[in-house]
Amino acid sequence: MEPTGCGCPPTMGTGRVHHVIVTVNHLARSLPFYEWLMPRLGYATSWSYEGSNGWLSPAGSFWLKPADARFAGDAFDKDRVGLCEIAFAAASRDDVDALHRALVERGATILDPPREYPQYVPGYYAVFFTDPDGIKLELVHIPGLSS
Repeated sequence: MEPTGCGCPPTMGTGRVHHVIVTVNHLARSLPFYEWLMPRLGYATSWSYEGSNGWLSPAGSFWLKPADARFAGDAFDKDRVGLCEIAFAAASRDDVDALHRALVERGATILDPPREYPQYVPGYYAVFFTDPDGIKLELVHIPGLSS
């Protein structure tokens, strides 16, 4: 079924984020990065709607929109009011490692290479990186409880 309107998937219960919209300084600069990244994170379908660009998955969507001209020169800072970081879920540690290698090959800014962060929860394994505007992104794998 081809998406219509904003292309957003139907809601599938409570307790999840349905969509995220990130404002970027230069949409033309950010689009190639996200067009490359989002399919690797499970957001296979891209969509444009009212000047914004989004990527859809069965569980939700992720969108970019251009900054208003009044704020076009502002820089991202994770410690300001608003967004700190966006963490995407990985199916395995191997997925985290594979994305890290691909990010390095692409020349992306790596904040912290893959490693465990046991101070969060046992098994927490993640890579931290930025988008072209310096927005902090993460791919994390946390294993399930063993039976």
